[in-house]
Amino acid sequence: MIFINNYDHTLQDKSEMSEAYFTALFWNNPELYNMYPKSSVDVKTFQNKVYGFFFGLGRHMHEKELTSFDDISSAKFVKQLNIENKYSEYGGYETIGDIISEVYDKEENVQSYYNDVKKYSLLKKLCDLFGEKVLRRTDKYNYEKMSNEQLQVYWEDKVNQISLGEDSHFDEYNLLEGLKDGIQDWNENPATGLPFYQSKHMTNICTGWDYGNLYILGGFGGSGKTSMSFNKVVMSCIEKQEKLLIIANEQSITEFKKMLIVTAMGTGTEKSIKRQKLNEGNFSKEEFEKMSNAVDWVHKLCEGELDLIKFVFMENYVMDDVKRIVRHYNTRGYRRILIDTGKPSEGGVSQQRWERFTDDFKELYKLARPDGGGLNVSIWVNVQLSDAALKSRFLNEHAFGESKKIKNEASVVFMIRAVWADEYEGGDRELKCYNYVKNDEKNNPFENSKYIKDTFTLSKEDIYYLDFTPKNRRGQDNKTGLDVLVMKVNFNNNTWDEVGWTTVRDDKNY
Repeated sequence: MIFINNYDHTLQDKSEMSEAYFTALFWNNPELYNMYPKSSVDVKTFQNKVYGFFFGLGRHMHEKELTSFDDISSAKFVKQLNIENKYSEYGGYETIGDIISEVYDKEENVQSYYNDVKKYSLLKKLCDLFGEKVLRRTDKYNYEKMSNEQLQVYWEDKVNQISLGEDSHFDEYNLLEGLKDGIQDWNENPATGLPFYQSKHMTNICTGWDYGNLYILGGFGGSGKTSMSFNKVVMSCIEKQEKLLIIANEQSITEFKKMLIVTAMGTGTEKSIKRQKLNEGNFSKEEFEKMSNAVDWVHKLCEGELDLIKFVFMENYVMDDVKRIVRHYNTRGYRRILIDTGKPSEGGVSQQRWERFTDDFKELYKLARPDGGGLNVSIWVNVQLSDAALKSRFLNEHAFGESKKIKNEASVVFMIRAVWADEYEGGDRELKCYNYVKNDEKNNPFENSKYIKDTFTLSKEDIYYLDFTPKNRRGQDNKTGLDVLVMKVNFNNNTWDEVGWTTVRDDKNY
């Protein structure tokens, strides 16, 4: 005899609609199983056995690569599994089919249904531990109005073990164990990331763009963040044939394609046209030929892998959607992600924008990290700096304004700005730049070192940018002795050439 608690009936009744709609959405679009892995939700998560059965059956069919769950294909699959009796007991396809017709246009609510399913799963565990008092309402406690996270916090001192069984994750290791094995592993498998395109110095700063890390590039509005990221990150992925997912919310796919043509002409074929011509049209025969040759160069560089770079445009930037998109493409091998541009999630009126922004970056870090339930992916986010920092020569986390805490989640933070007029050659604040060159190039008989410092100033005939490194867990940053990288920029060709280093004093103008 199976004993059923009173709270079981209550939880089943309260969760029935959410579990039914949640399951029906997955049967209507089986691709959702890629975004909600077994570690997040499985048969045991459900309070109602009927919907737990259909949800588990659907995942099994999806794993067998069935793309459409109609009455014929599901009945055939049930027969193969020899579970026809159970299938009939739960009403067969008619049970789920009727609900599919109700939710076919409600996929945008899937996260809300998921949250309810997880919430009642947690409540079931709490009731098993503490009994029916979990469902008793008081002036300060009402489980129906509380989220999953709020319930975990409320019962934190009593349900630590249960809360760890939900969406929180941790991994335990012995710090003193396996040290010599670790040294051998570090020697054979160095923690070097993807090198930035044609950028030896930028790559050396942080040993490249590595998995398990979150990188931020900050710049002022319209100052070249997307252009630089395209040159250094997108072109590197094409050159090294690394799959990349671009999540954009400002510039369209057409604008990115134009930028690719411009960059390919600037860095590849080195035969460019005026960038504005791509918008004006009416190309000459010579212009057609130059752009066609640039396309051929790109295709040769990526060896014809035209699906190497995926582009997803988000009309409404919401972090829950970003996470689902990242998980979806991660299962397809896209482990490098460029977000252009990171901004606070839309909605969330209960929080200040800077608070939402900070919370969003915490979620991005959780996605990127190699442990603790993360995906071990590389994430690069372009972020607009505060207008209040436009008067600052020296850029650091204060340039993020009220959102400066986002730097806490990043492994590496770069910030760029154009060189100011008085920092060019002959200006009142002229920058003293330098490079290290081989001694024999200068033929300096008084210097014994192999390399010597070659100093120079910046010509007003060209455009230069400064690349600051306010934070760097993978090497030095500007606070610990790293100077500022100087780049010569040609926006017509989208080239960002490293030319040397300079020192910019922190004017503490923030």
